[in-house]
Amino acid sequence: MSFPASWLLLCSALFACAVSAAPTVTVEGDAAAPGQYPVTANTRLNDVLLPAQVRPTAYMLGAAWLHRPLREEQTRLKLGVLFDLATLERNALLDNRPALAELAKRLTEKVQAMPVTGRSVAELDPVTVELNREHNPKLSPGDRLIYPARPAYVRVEGAVLAECELPFVPMQAARDYMDACPRHAEADLDELFVVQPDGRVQRQGIALWNRQEAPPPAPGARIFVPVRSAGLGDPTPDLNAEFATLIGTQPLEVAP
Repeated sequence: MSFPASWLLLCSALFACAVSAAPTVTVEGDAAAPGQYPVTANTRLNDVLLPAQVRPTAYMLGAAWLHRPLREEQTRLKLGVLFDLATLERNALLDNRPALAELAKRLTEKVQAMPVTGRSVAELDPVTVELNREHNPKLSPGDRLIYPARPAYVRVEGAVLAECELPFVPMQAARDYMDACPRHAEADLDELFVVQPDGRVQRQGIALWNRQEAPPPAPGARIFVPVRSAGLGDPTPDLNAEFATLIGTQPLEVAP
């Protein structure tokens, strides 16, 4: 039996649509076979990393798993940070502190530009994932796995006059990077937050009275200089910690 050419074309188009609509996860970055891979209810991390063939040159510490089910929680986090920044700006204007109001506005614009990623802090080295079931979680449709190249910078942001991207120096302390980036007059002088490239956040004391030894920033780390607290009765006591947590949800960029 022969079929009209138009019917065959329609069938091909419908098949292509069905394939494209199938649930997938995406592997991006330094891999031999990046791209989209089908996912079922039982697909685990290793089921995708094996065929994707992530290269040993990938920066494992900066790898990121963007997990769709976490987006709702991180949307609430982002909205909470924006609410606190709006409160900070309003109170600064009422107290006639224009420099603080300007800083709050600038930080608000920064947060608004941050996408909600669903990033999950996880072990993503393919060898470790293959050998340890506890590091081999199930994936969800729409998840992304990102394997960037190793960066050569550390970024300082937050309550600074302007964000700084500084050359990475092995074993250099976070406060030394911060000293190379002029702080805002409303910056907290007692502590900072180091967001390591795997998304983990470390709170560090840097004043003489609370200084502590801490792991140095790794390549690609982001140092968040917190805004000075308003003291007793501060209406935004969690702003700095939540801001740093939000930064940790942002993956390193992958070169096109």
